Amino acid sequence: MNQVNLFNDEKEDRIFTIMKICDLRDEERRENQLPHLHNFYSIFWIQSGQAVHATDFVEYVIEKDTLLFVPPGLKHRMILDQIAGGYSILFNEEFARYNRKNYTPFKEYELFSNPEFKSIIKVEGAAKDQLNNLVSLMIEEVQQPDKHSADAVLNLLHLFLLKSIRIFETQYQPVSQEEGESDSFSIIRFKELIEENYTKEKSVSAYADMLNMNPTCLNEVAKKSAGITAGEMIRNRIIEEAKQKLFATDMSGKEIAYLLGFDDPSYFSRFFKKYTGLTIKDFRDNSRKKYH
Repeated sequence: MNQVNLFNDEKEDRIFTIMKICDLRDEERRENQLPHLHNFYSIFWIQSGQAVHATDFVEYVIEKDTLLFVPPGLKHRMILDQIAGGYSILFNEEFARYNRKNYTPFKEYELFSNPEFKSIIKVEGAAKDQLNNLVSLMIEEVQQPDKHSADAVLNLLHLFLLKSIRIFETQYQPVSQEEGESDSFSIIRFKELIEENYTKEKSVSAYADMLNMNPTCLNEVAKKSAGITAGEMIRNRIIEEAKQKLFATDMSGKEIAYLLGFDDPSYFSRFFKKYTGLTIKDFRDNSRKKYH
C-alpha cells in the first residue's frame, strides 16, 4: 500500500494520509533524518524493527509495538532502520475544524503535548488489536471514498486517539520539574498560557513576565523548539480562532473582533487580511463554498 490521501485536491486545506512505513522511499527516509518541521500532526506506529526520534531536548529509541505522536511545529528528526515496519498517519487541524457537527481540536489531546516531548506508548494485547482494527477501517474508507468517508475517518481517528490517551495516562509518569528549569518546560507552559490568555494578552512581553523570562529569551526558546517567534505563536492562535468562528458561526467580523479582545474592529480586519491574505468576507465565502 502506497501513501493514500483522503483529500487529493491541491486547493484542499484538509490533510489526512496513511501509509505503510516500509513503503517510504529512500529519499523520504533521508529527509526524515534531518531536523525538520511539519504543519501537521504525525503518528508513527512501529510494528517491527525500531526507530530513533530526536528533538532539541530529548532523543530516544522507539521499539517494536510502540506509537509515537508528533505535534505540528516541533523541530525533530526520525531515523528508521531498514526493517522498520508499521504505519504513519498524517493529518492537520483543518481536518477536525471543518466538521461543524462535532469539532474537537486535535491539540486538546495530551498525546501531542507534554513537558518531555516524549509522546510514546507501548501497545500490546487487546489494545493493539483494537487499534489495528481502527487503522484497517481508516484505510478501507480512504481507498474507497464516498461522501461519508471524511466523517467516518475523522471519527475513527478520534476513537484511535481516545484509546491511545487511555494507554498514555496509565504508562506516562510525569517528571517533577520546576518552572523555568528547561526550554522544553518553558515552551509547553508558554503554549498553555497562550491558550488561557490570547483573547486578553497579545504581547510577547506579557507572556515573558508570566514565565519570569525576558522577551528575548522567550523568542529564542520559541524559535529553537517551534521554528517561529513567540509573537508568531500568539498571532497564529488568534488567527486560528478567527478562522474557526468565521467558518462555524454566523458572527460578524465586528463580533469576532470583540470576542478576541480587539477594541477596534477595523484594526482586526486589517490584522486578519495582513496575516491570511484574505478579507474576512472572502475567507468566510471561500471556506464555506469549499466545505459545503
